[in-house]
Amino acid sequence: MAETPERRVRAPETRKRAVRPRRKSVRYCEALVDEICARMAVGETWLAISQDAHMPSYTALYQWRKTKPGVDQKVEAARLMGADALVDEVLETARAVTPATLGPAKVHIQGLQWAAGRASPARYGSRAGTPAPPGKVELHIRVRRYEKLYDDEGRAFLREILLEGEQ
Repeated sequence: MAETPERRVRAPETRKRAVRPRRKSVRYCEALVDEICARMAVGETWLAISQDAHMPSYTALYQWRKTKPGVDQKVEAARLMGADALVDEVLETARAVTPATLGPAKVHIQGLQWAAGRASPARYGSRAGTPAPPGKVELHIRVRRYEKLYDDEGRAFLREILLEGEQ
């Protein structure tokens, strides 16, 4: 009979967490927010901006938007301007398309269009340019009821059940 190798029982290993180097915290200042907004206004993403060493962490801007007055309005205005920059990039990419670069350019353009639509849905979203209907919109719903009947030959048909006073 063949011997089976012994199984070693090992003590459970403790998982070590990956230690990320701590970034130096960046304090809030108006000039820094203005620089962030200027970069966002030309189409740069907040993720890319937050990777710079002298910029605050990714979550810091969101905290500043909640706690510091005026930051939220500046960031929203910068995002709208960034949407315009994305649309300009769409036009430049579309003008530079050749038959050889059609596929990748199409994907690039669709991504830029999506990002512009998310940043400024009123101007570049899927329903941009369609005005809201004026005044109230009334919706009338009529529920109709039918009954299933059979004729003399056994064929089924439907007949609408009318309430009293309906024709």
